[in-house]
Amino acid sequence: MSMSIKKSRLFKLFAVVALAVIMAIGTALPSFASSDDKGFYFKTEGGSSNEAFIPARVKQDKTSIYCWIQNSTTKNVTSAKVNARGGWGTNPDKDWAVCNSSLGYGRTMQVGTSYFIYNNVKEAGYTYASLSFTSSLASTFRGVWSPDSVYQSGVAQI
Repeated sequence: MSMSIKKSRLFKLFAVVALAVIMAIGTALPSFASSDDKGFYFKTEGGSSNEAFIPARVKQDKTSIYCWIQNSTTKNVTSAKVNARGGWGTNPDKDWAVCNSSLGYGRTMQVGTSYFIYNNVKEAGYTYASLSFTSSLASTFRGVWSPDSVYQSGVAQI
C-alpha cells in the first residue's frame, strides 16, 4: 500500500473522530434561543389549580417560545406543566388566553431540558406572551425564557 493511501485513510479517520467529538460537545451544551433570553423564577404551590405566571414580554413574531427550567428547589420535583399565554400588558393572570396551538392544556417540561413551545399568541392577535406553570408539589423554579426564538438543534419541541 502506498504512503499516500495510508495518509489519506488516517486523515479520514481523524476527521470522523474530530467531527464526532465536536457533535458530542455541541449537544451537551445548553442552548439559548437568542440574545434576548431573560432569567425568571416562579413558585408553585403544588397541585393544578394555582398557576404561577412569569412576567409577560412583547411577542415580536410567530416563532416558538423558548424556555429552559434550570433547577427546582424541591429535590423530587423534576417537572412542571406549562401553558403559553397571550394577552395585553405585562401582568398576566388566569384570565389570559391559553395559546398552546393545537396541543392540549398543560405540556410537561422536565427540569434541566430546553424547550421550544409551539404557540399561537401572535396569530390570536395578542401583543404579549407569558408562561404559566403548575407542579405536583410546592417548589421554586429558576430558568431563562424568550417569547421569540431561533431554531436550534438539540432543543425539545412541545
